Amino acid sequence: MKTFPGGQKGGSPIVTIIILAILAYGIFVGIQYVPQLIESRAIQSILDSMQNSQGSDPVTTEGAARAKVIRMLQVNEMNDMTDSFSVAGRSDGVEIRFSYDRELNLLFETRPVHYNMSVRLE
Repeated sequence: MKTFPGGQKGGSPIVTIIILAILAYGIFVGIQYVPQLIESRAIQSILDSMQNSQGSDPVTTEGAARAKVIRMLQVNEMNDMTDSFSVAGRSDGVEIRFSYDRELNLLFETRPVHYNMSVRLE
């Protein structure tokens, strides 16, 4: 078998550029999505702790529930979320609902992401 001098050894620059572009796009989307995921998990944690604390520190009124959620948002340094929740009194307890929108820029489109979480305290 005859080999020619100057044959390619290793990957081509085009393949390297394509791989770097895909990696950069993944990082671009991840930089936007990870903070949204952390924010969503923090709110879910607040709602879970509200529900779990019903045995030791029960919340029975709308005002008490609103004050406790605001206090938990302040502890988590999420003061901008105080307009994103509502507290409604029901016949069987209090319902706390978080509802807010975020955007995820995918370069070719901007996709709205709606978050909606609730818990009912009895």
